[in-house]
Amino acid sequence: MDRVEIVSNILNDSKVYDKIAEALGIELNNDSYIFREIEEYVVEQYDEMDNNRPTDKCGNCNNEVFNQVFCCRTCSLEYYA
Repeated sequence: MDRVEIVSNILNDSKVYDKIAEALGIELNNDSYIFREIEEYVVEQYDEMDNNRPTDKCGNCNNEVFNQVFCCRTCSLEYYA
């Protein structure tokens, strides 16, 4: 099962589309292409979020870091020099 199908199953099983349609007062057209577009968009946005996650390596020397870009001031200064 691909990731778009996984998102589709989650949204359908939790009746998200039905709840949105009810809240907006519109009738669903189950043949609409919009559902696939929404599901693909969700996967793309999660991929982007994952790709923008800070790395756990120093941007200068590749030492392990925690919640920061550089492991020390020296690496920071060397990187921007």
